[in-house]
Amino acid sequence: MKKITLVLFLLLLSVSCSRKNSELIISKSNVTEDKVEKKSQQIDDVDKKPLIEITKTDSLKIYVRSDGAPGMYLDTDGVLKGFYIDLEKAIMKEMGQKYELISYSDVGPVVQKIKSGIAHSALATPLLPDYKTFLNISNQYEILKYVIFLPSKLDLIVPENKENTIKTLSGKRVGVQTRGHIYQLLRDYKNIELVEYPTTTVAMEALSKGEIDAVPEVKRIGKYYSKKNNWAVKPAGSPIFSLNIGTGFSKALDPSVVDRYNVALKSLIDSGYVDTLYKSYFGE
Repeated sequence: MKKITLVLFLLLLSVSCSRKNSELIISKSNVTEDKVEKKSQQIDDVDKKPLIEITKTDSLKIYVRSDGAPGMYLDTDGVLKGFYIDLEKAIMKEMGQKYELISYSDVGPVVQKIKSGIAHSALATPLLPDYKTFLNISNQYEILKYVIFLPSKLDLIVPENKENTIKTLSGKRVGVQTRGHIYQLLRDYKNIELVEYPTTTVAMEALSKGEIDAVPEVKRIGKYYSKKNNWAVKPAGSPIFSLNIGTGFSKALDPSVVDRYNVALKSLIDSGYVDTLYKSYFGE
């Protein structure tokens, strides 16, 4: 009888332990699933984050390249100047919009700020697929043409057509802005080595020092800085790219600000102001 009682006791103890172990495993599983669900909910909450509304009294933070003269640049007196600056000021006035112009010399951090909505917009943004993933781009106000800059001492015959001009870059070290528009357009040419710099003006300086072989740049910008800094570089060949330019707005913003911007821009274009301003800078 004692043996039977002992056996029954051990069986009950075994079942009890099994239940406890089972409950513990289930409990852990529930906790894990709960954490996954919470994490998923957090991601959804980020995706559903309300868009930032910019009213006329809110300060629109506009980021401006500091070394893109004569279109936009930071002068020695610390004041932002240039065609794009004057145009932007006129657009802001037409909109009745409060704003702040902020200069930058490295596009990388600016991209991150724009994606988060800390930076609201960026002047002179090319209408390219990569940029459209995180920017709403305004109607265009200019077409920029890019040519290849080479060392002045280099006697290289550059063809007068786009594809053959690009072929001359084969096997060359080509300076581009970090993940910028020229990077996007040349990255599929596997035989061209792209060397990234904060801006193309920094790349131009590297070209003048013989650190790289070529730099695609807007002709007027390249000529301006090569003359200013006595860089021994020269433009060569015909334009390899022509890009439509507008102002980029963070997709974290309510797009109504872009609509208001486009209305103001159209008004200035229709009045002839933009054309007159452009000719006053570039005479074209």
